[in-house]
Amino acid sequence: MTAGQLGRTPDGPRSVPSRLLHDGPLPLYHQLEQDLTQRISDGEFGPGEPLPTEERICEQYGVSRITVRRALESLFGHGLIVRRRGVGSFVAERREGVRSVRLSGSLDEFLATAGMLEMEVLALGPVDPPAEAREALELAEGEQAVRLEVVSGLSAGPVIYLEVYFPLAIGSVLTRADIVAGSPVVRIIERKLSLRVVHAQQLVEPALAGEPTATHLGLAPDAPILRIRRTYFAAGDRPIEVAILRYHPERYQYMIDFRTRPAGL
Repeated sequence: MTAGQLGRTPDGPRSVPSRLLHDGPLPLYHQLEQDLTQRISDGEFGPGEPLPTEERICEQYGVSRITVRRALESLFGHGLIVRRRGVGSFVAERREGVRSVRLSGSLDEFLATAGMLEMEVLALGPVDPPAEAREALELAEGEQAVRLEVVSGLSAGPVIYLEVYFPLAIGSVLTRADIVAGSPVVRIIERKLSLRVVHAQQLVEPALAGEPTATHLGLAPDAPILRIRRTYFAAGDRPIEVAILRYHPERYQYMIDFRTRPAGL
């Protein structure tokens, strides 16, 4: 039995003494993350199944809620779990036949190059969000969101058709006049609400244009496009924005510069 794993009784799991997580060079939250990862890998928690509550994990491992939240945040960042507002954390569903690659980089450096296209605001206001946006923002069933619809482009034509969703309390501070070239929307939100975005997750995948993307980008509905879903999180792992971007296949390219880490780091 590895650190923090559970034994079983007829009534369910029983707590293991906290001494199985050790003070030392490896932080407790990292030990906890490793053990929860192993339990997921071993099938103790299957795809779509809930993890124990934060309180229960605190009891099982004898650690603080801060430690538990840091471990869960790391699992979430690695795509091993998903979170549902007011419900809890669940093991992420596995997509068979899909090769997934995860990269990390600087959010500040990324945002420094974002938002440089000309922008036309098509719509801004409260809506019933699609399931994808509702789940990403951890909204309750029936809860509305603010939707921003924009087309961005160059002199050659439109490049991106995007829909951005915010919780009502976040998106309500935006006005059409705020949306200008050179200023990423998430930075506007940070400034207006005096909050700080601490990390973002981005999923890049191929898709067909469909409607209304085809209309706004001047494509056929069955034209292949690059689709990106980007979710921004504030402190406490709170999602504050999810952007769904569709890129014109002939006016956008995505390049990553890989570098080796300096010796000694």
